[in-house]
Amino acid sequence: MNFASIMYLLMILLITFFITTNVRNNMKYKKENMQVLMNLNIDEKSTHLVSSIVLIALIIFSGFAVIGMINTKTYTDDSVLGMVILPILMIFLYVPMLKKTKISTLGIHKKNYLIRWEEIKGVNYLKPDAKNKVKAKILYNVGTRDASIDVTFMKDDPQLEEFKELVKEYRSTKKKSNKSKKDNKSEK
Repeated sequence: MNFASIMYLLMILLITFFITTNVRNNMKYKKENMQVLMNLNIDEKSTHLVSSIVLIALIIFSGFAVIGMINTKTYTDDSVLGMVILPILMIFLYVPMLKKTKISTLGIHKKNYLIRWEEIKGVNYLKPDAKNKVKAKILYNVGTRDASIDVTFMKDDPQLEEFKELVKEYRSTKKKSNKSKKDNKSEK
């Protein structure tokens, strides 16, 4: 096995791990009766465009590489298999990343990562920038440390007001349910 074969194998294993993690998480969310409340239209448009371009370029270059190896007859079954499987796995990896940011009953799903309502410490709404985009900076807990992400809206977008209402409603209900669980445990 040469270095390229080892790298392809490692990439295939890593991508397979991410795909199985995504599928497992989606199944877990369905078991928790997740309902999508809204999909954000503006957020992550540039990321979606870049991801689409990278995915298309990867497929095209892999196709050229496979055709070139076949034409020059310098291929092995392993190399062709790796050059075919890798783009297919990349498609399965990138498709969830192309999804819009969504707000659900469980929390905020951004780039296929769920930030649960009970993990959110606060939401700061920044002033509009030169392009009239308003960013909502979401502060949340990840294990023992704090993290933040941004969600983008247009200044006069009705989704911004709807988002604010959903954040108020779901953060307050999750805080109340967490406090009642803690009170019940302390009474016992």
